[in-house]
Formats: sequence, C-alpha cells, structure tokens
Amino acid sequence: MMWKVGHDGKIAAEKEAAADAADKREADQLAAQRQQDDAKRATRAAAVTRIEASVDSMARDHIARGLIDGTVISVTCSPVSGGSTDDLTETTTVFDCFVANENNGDGTLSGYRYNATMNWNSGQYTYGMGAP
Repeated sequence: MMWKVGHDGKIAAEKEAAADAADKREADQLAAQRQQDDAKRATRAAAVTRIEASVDSMARDHIARGLIDGTVISVTCSPVSGGSTDDLTETTTVFDCFVANENNGDGTLSGYRYNATMNWNSGQYTYGMGAP
C-alpha cells in the first residue's frame, strides 16, 4: 500500500521539523548557559577559599604581633545576610569571617571576627579585622 502525502501534509511536516529544530537550539543554549553558570559558581567557591586563606594569614600576623591571642584553629567566611555566591547577578559580596582561636570544650569555638568584600567583576577582594 502506498501513502500519498498532500501539500498540506508536507507543510505540516516542515513546520514540525522547524519547531523541533528550534526546540533543540533552545535546549542547547540553556545547557550551555547552565554550564557557564556552574563554572562561574565554581570560580566563586574557589575565591571564598582564597579569601579564607588571606584572612587566616592576617590573623596569624595579628597573633605574631600580639594584637590577638591564641592560635588559629579555623577560618570560615560566609556571605552576610542577603548575600550569596550563587546569585550571579550580584557584582559584590560582603563576607563575615570567623577566626576560631579557642576550643571551648563543649562543641563551640571562640574567636575573632574579620570581614571581606569581593568584587566579582574584577576578581579582587579586600579584607580586614572586625565585623562587616
């Protein structure tokens, strides 16, 4: 048995093929954007590690100069309220950093507060002692 496709059937098939191609292009663009965004987020996470290392170095210098007491146990930097490293529309993020220098023996740590501000456009950051 032979099927005969009329002119209307051919136009419908062409429209469907064009729509499928457009859907594939859109899906490919979304996947590429998602991959770029994931790479930017990974870069930002690495930057937070660099910030923490810089704050650690500053705290150790402060200890050596007698500005603060103890030894550095750990350093953690977290975006301040409302800030995020995941929101790629943010051009700067302010961090509140905690330098732990004393284990209280009850599962808590005591220490000092530092701060940092990262400019995501330039890739540069500033940091210092004290709350943000």
